[in-house]
Amino acid sequence: MTKHLIHRITWDQVYSGDAYLYGTRLTFTDQGALFENQRMASGKLISRFHSATNYQGKRTSPALPLLVPGTDYWLDLEIEAVPEGRYFLEVSYFNRQGEQIGFDILRRNQGEIRYPEEAFTYVLTLKSAGASQLLFKGISIYSMEEHKPFKLDKPLEKRFLPDQIPDDLRLVQKLLKTM
Repeated sequence: MTKHLIHRITWDQVYSGDAYLYGTRLTFTDQGALFENQRMASGKLISRFHSATNYQGKRTSPALPLLVPGTDYWLDLEIEAVPEGRYFLEVSYFNRQGEQIGFDILRRNQGEIRYPEEAFTYVLTLKSAGASQLLFKGISIYSMEEHKPFKLDKPLEKRFLPDQIPDDLRLVQKLLKTM
């Protein structure tokens, strides 16, 4: 089965409540986001990415793409930690009412998830497992399904009967095709 890149997530901004900032030194570089915190406890949030946001409340658009329920996806994490491998990614799934209906934990730099049938949104949460320094280069989401290109046999045409032309289009009536 082949993988098809859907979206690449980068960490280039900090939003309220979506990053652990107490005692943290966070630097955005050309390579990615460099997160440093010598005294951070294991299991604490490092960064969080949402597939749905309240724009009026957070003033930000979703960082994650929409996923198709019941579909398998592959995640590649480009993250370097000190000590090595001292982080994990929690993928939480929510229904339309915002109730958590499940989650997956990825402890390696890659892994496969299945987006649940009843899921409506999801959140990726990067957490510490004893890391004192972390370079976040990005997370790539791949579809495991075979995609077939959508192709029309002929271009779509909009036609009107002569007596159905809206008033707004009377000016350009001679340019329209009629039946």
